[in-house]
Amino acid sequence: MNGSAVFDRLNITYIVGIWLLGVLIFGSLYFGLTFTNQPLMYKNGPLTSDVIGLGNSLYFSFITALTIGYNDITPVGFGKLAVILEAIFSVALLGLFVAKIVAVKQEELSQEVEELSFEESTNSAISELYIFRNDVKNIQDKIVTTKKLSNEVKTFEQTLPNMRLALETLEHATDKLSSEQKQNSSLRVELIINSINFSLSRMIEMLEAFNHKKADWKKESTTATITECARITQKLYDQYSLLRSNEHSGTKVAEKLDDLNKTLATLNESLK
Repeated sequence: MNGSAVFDRLNITYIVGIWLLGVLIFGSLYFGLTFTNQPLMYKNGPLTSDVIGLGNSLYFSFITALTIGYNDITPVGFGKLAVILEAIFSVALLGLFVAKIVAVKQEELSQEVEELSFEESTNSAISELYIFRNDVKNIQDKIVTTKKLSNEVKTFEQTLPNMRLALETLEHATDKLSSEQKQNSSLRVELIINSINFSLSRMIEMLEAFNHKKADWKKESTTATITECARITQKLYDQYSLLRSNEHSGTKVAEKLDDLNKTLATLNESLK
């Protein structure tokens, strides 16, 4: 395991816990020196080996770890080495503590940026899907009074790439989100699922109208684009299915996913 992996696994509570443990260990060490001939000096006299001495030892350990120092307690002999070691230990942990706080804040900022980017991307995609539905609706209105549908089929073929691009935008935006971010974006996911479902339904209505009018729409490029739309939708369905376990919105998402799955199955049948 490299240093970066170890740093990532550390949390602020763990670092503070190590620091406190170190302070207590060094405080015990200073108190232990009171039983030798090299005790800490307190007000020109040796530190006593009683409860007061224990308290002063812990006090000295804390102010040493905090790099404060009030000059009321002075180390001698081996105590000087212990003070140096504690100072190095504390400064190193302080640096680690600050670095971890910065890393956490950067991660939170990065997540906020990703969520904002997700919202912007999905807003754009949802707008594109809305435009696609309107374009298809216009084609549907025209074929009611038209016998030759070659122009309408061509217009439909030109409109399909817009839906594919919108779905690709949603796919790329969703791929960047972590599972936790997806859970936090459940309301937006509901909007996305609705928009995709409405768009696929409008597409199916269009294909059924073409079939009813016996229009020749099953060109290789057209079916390839529709198949790609179905593939991306299936991928999004699989990713959003993780939200079924969300205790706050899982039921609503599950219902919308079930509707989308039925629509997707109908679309696949239309391609056969």
